[in-house]
Amino acid sequence: MMKLEKLERALRHMSNKALMKFVKRCVCRSLPGVGDAADDSREALDMVYVECSRRGKERLYDTAYAYVAHHPDRCDIS
Repeated sequence: MMKLEKLERALRHMSNKALMKFVKRCVCRSLPGVGDAADDSREALDMVYVECSRRGKERLYDTAYAYVAHHPDRCDIS
């Protein structure tokens, strides 16, 4: 995963589609038994939520999170 220090800058330049894909990847990584449960995955999710809020797109985050939470079998984090 990208270093958290660089993540904030990168998030600002991501399209909404790329941001949604990144949310899904972070959620997959943070699910027990699915991902590697990296410590920075949860912190990255917080940072992504802040970026979605800054854009006024909280629903984008919620939609991506809910999708992965309901379909953890579709996680492809390789």
